[in-house]
Amino acid sequence: MAAVTVLRFTDGDGVQWTYDDQDNIGEPGGMGSVFRGTGPDGTPVAIKRVRLQYPGVSAERRRDREVQISEVLVHTERSGKETSHLVVPLSFQFVDEDLYIVMPRADESLGHALKTASFDLPSGVQVVRQIALGLQQLAAESIVHRDLKPDNVLRFGSTWQITDFGLSKNLTEGPVTVSLADWGTEEYTAPELWRNEPATPRSDLYALGVLACEVFTGARPFPGPRGQYRRQHLQHPPPDLHGLPPRLARLTLRLLAKNPAERPQDARAVVEAIDAYARGLRRDQEALVDAALDLERARANGQAGEAVATDRAAQAEALRVQAVGDLGDVLANAHDDVHEALPDARIDRAALEILIVGLRIAFETSEPLRLGAAADPGGALLTGVVRLVPPDGPRQLGHVFAHLAYVPRHDGGHHWIYTGPDATDTDRRTLDDGAVLAIVRAALAAAVRGL
Repeated sequence: MAAVTVLRFTDGDGVQWTYDDQDNIGEPGGMGSVFRGTGPDGTPVAIKRVRLQYPGVSAERRRDREVQISEVLVHTERSGKETSHLVVPLSFQFVDEDLYIVMPRADESLGHALKTASFDLPSGVQVVRQIALGLQQLAAESIVHRDLKPDNVLRFGSTWQITDFGLSKNLTEGPVTVSLADWGTEEYTAPELWRNEPATPRSDLYALGVLACEVFTGARPFPGPRGQYRRQHLQHPPPDLHGLPPRLARLTLRLLAKNPAERPQDARAVVEAIDAYARGLRRDQEALVDAALDLERARANGQAGEAVATDRAAQAEALRVQAVGDLGDVLANAHDDVHEALPDARIDRAALEILIVGLRIAFETSEPLRLGAAADPGGALLTGVVRLVPPDGPRQLGHVFAHLAYVPRHDGGHHWIYTGPDATDTDRRTLDDGAVLAIVRAALAAAVRGL
């Protein structure tokens, strides 16, 4: 049994807090660990220690963001605004490079509750409603959480509260851009975040939809495994939820809409929908809900199909940009060698041209990406040509004396290759700086021959 290590620190108000760094609560997170501790009067608390294991601008920014959000929540509570479904820090203090955040100690997390038991429908409805209230309270302060998941929802008696604001962002500070480090947890990440679009409160609503499905059915709508979540969130329809009452099923499906605009307007609308469910409907109203649910299910399936095409188009565009950038890099790498031999030569990376002796040697892409060809190691994702163009002539009239292809490599990457004037030539060579020199020589030779 590990020896008890009692540690203490004093916050800015002179209050001393004690914790045991061998007594963890839950699993350590990406930047912090939570320990059982006590206040000066013996009150049980939870103390989160945020330690910069890998110091850097990104890690420091995340740590400082947690302080800023904590300050907002403390100010919100002290000003008398509603924070009943948010875990508001009792104190926070820097000790050297470590940040300590003191919080009330919860009875359990939603993650633990889901692993050890299942919720009956009335209890599950209350859990989802209270989480939505927490999101409503965050939105009132212009905060988007960005990492809503069961482990970040805690129970205090009969009240569920949202915690862990290390990835949260105050929208008043500007647009919420997304980086890989800020995605949160893949199982709960909204489709727009997988597309590197800005996070909004509706991204949190999507995570709430995943949580609602988990609370109501005992399973997440998209089961993974790791490495499959992107495709599932972007392309797969959610389950039909036939075992749920129609209004709850429809609300959950709306929260899981691929398009943020098709989700409920805000967390307040979610609370109102749940309250309306609790009040009950007449039989003719229930029939109307059934019809709307059928439409919602059809929309979800159709939206998933559209998402497949949209995602493929996004992948194609990303690869096209990458391919053009790689081609520019090849020319840039050849610049010194060309310029050293021919000081009057100029390489225009943006236009993908080499200008020399009154001629333009133009590298251009011509075919759209064919992503299906990626399964064939020899299949070209993008093709192009190298043209010899007179100074004042249009590119399309230039003489083609090399063919280009952007193809998959065996290591999973991609690279440019080239052949001679004959597009059917099987002698494929890697397009590198040495190949650029060879192409320039061939272009000059072609010009001499009057082509």
